Amino acid sequence: MPSFQFKAVTSTGQIISNTLDAASEAAASKELVQKGYRPISLKAVGGGKAAAAGASAGTATGMGKEIKLFAPKVKADEIIMFTRQLVTLLRAGVPMLTALEALRDQSGKAFAPAVNKIYVDVMSGKSFSQALDQHPKVFSKLYVNSVKAGEMSGSLDLVLERMGALIKHDEEVKKKVKAALQYPSFVLAAMCVAFVVVMTQVVPNFAKMFEGLDMDLPLPTKIMLGISTFMQKNVLIVVGVTAAAVIGFKTYISTAKGRFWFDGLMLKMPLIGNVVLKSAMSRFTRMFETLNRSGLPILQTLTTVAGAVGNTVIERQIQQVALGVEKGEGISGSMKKSSLFPPMVNRMIAIGEQSGSLDNMLDNIAGHYDLEVEHAVKSLTGMIEPILTVVMGGAVVVLMLGIFLPMWNMINLVK
Repeated sequence: MPSFQFKAVTSTGQIISNTLDAASEAAASKELVQKGYRPISLKAVGGGKAAAAGASAGTATGMGKEIKLFAPKVKADEIIMFTRQLVTLLRAGVPMLTALEALRDQSGKAFAPAVNKIYVDVMSGKSFSQALDQHPKVFSKLYVNSVKAGEMSGSLDLVLERMGALIKHDEEVKKKVKAALQYPSFVLAAMCVAFVVVMTQVVPNFAKMFEGLDMDLPLPTKIMLGISTFMQKNVLIVVGVTAAAVIGFKTYISTAKGRFWFDGLMLKMPLIGNVVLKSAMSRFTRMFETLNRSGLPILQTLTTVAGAVGNTVIERQIQQVALGVEKGEGISGSMKKSSLFPPMVNRMIAIGEQSGSLDNMLDNIAGHYDLEVEHAVKSLTGMIEPILTVVMGGAVVVLMLGIFLPMWNMINLVK
């Protein structure tokens, strides 16, 4: 029988390390939970290594098959519906294969191939989590690991129910943030278009009129005419440089270094940084609570949540927390070393660890930050509107001064 080396937290808060004989990793994890331990890490030793290697190889092979160019993207709403319907069917006593077959026939064009492949994999003997892991572009690591934990603990329906609620909540938060940024984005785009039209169509007509005047033009008018002349003579250069800048920026932030820089910049930006941080804390605590309730080892939980929190700066900090937990420092003890986690999060997690009610504390923190995100989004919207009004008013004033100052001077000369 394979042996597994584990590190776990006892009901009194002590961290212990030992080995355990079990038929599989799922059986070992279930036995630890039954003893009242909270697993931190679980590694196969001896004969278990070969099995673990085989499972990893199978996953890698499946992932290779999943790579497709220009494949249609599966929407979050489809995954939510799939998860909820699967929970309903499983609780009604429908076997997994029958449930997947029914959902395959009801799925949309983009999602149906993935569900069909999952059905075939499960029918061939793979677990549901292994079948999901073949589709990294559809099901996140968070989703796959949650299902794996549900399979280990025998509570797959509960885990899927929580995961469906988590995805729905996450999408709602994203929509709120996007809605708050839609108005300023539209206004800025309209201002850019209006600026180009004015400089290339309107200002040249006034320039012809000013050419016949024997007078010294005001500075705002000279600047405006200079910009207009440059844009007319070098329109292709302006378009090319703008396109190159946009492409270069997107290419840079798609790299690991560029993404880390951009995510750090977003956290430091006025107004937006507060929304980004609070949204990330809400996602972190909500995902942590969902996976921790599922019985997944803490180290695996932190690693999974780190990759799904949506900000590489915060992701790196969570990874540092995982390293601290592995050294026996505890979650709150590791978090205190980072200035990124708010003091309230540190205190409540510390209380949860000491009292053995970490899941409830994480749920409370997530609920608090949900309200904070909603309030921050409303504040952002309320502050952006007057700022944009001032910017637009300033732009109009500069344009009017550039056009009408020489006309007023001309009228004074005539008088």
